Amino acid sequence: MYIDLAKVDEKGIVIDDVVSFGPEYIKNTSIQSLENVKVNGRAYYSVTSEIVFECKVEGSMVLLDAIDLEPVDYPFSFEISEILSENDDEKDQNKLKTLDIMDILWQNIVLEVPISIRKNPDKKYSLEGDGWE
Repeated sequence: MYIDLAKVDEKGIVIDDVVSFGPEYIKNTSIQSLENVKVNGRAYYSVTSEIVFECKVEGSMVLLDAIDLEPVDYPFSFEISEILSENDDEKDQNKLKTLDIMDILWQNIVLEVPISIRKNPDKKYSLEGDGWE
């Protein structure tokens, strides 16, 4: 999801979109699927000419239960407030023209993944087998 920064005015660009993350994002994580993530916010220039990206992100990811490995739907909701500035190399070469917010969204979604999840946390499991417990 790219934002054309040439179109940013003093009010900013409004972002209201639904995004999905493909298998290339989730292949090395405990996330089984992540689709229909709602992003609502805006990107604008601050008084110091830095790009400010603020949004609310809501969605649901499918994780595996820590005990029986059954799929569990895990809803999440969080807010992002990022200040992005160009580094000196980019200033010398070209002005930043587009902003890809997918990486920003992904980094913040990964932070929301719980270490362990249970489909039914109140259920008592018998963790024993033939000769072990």
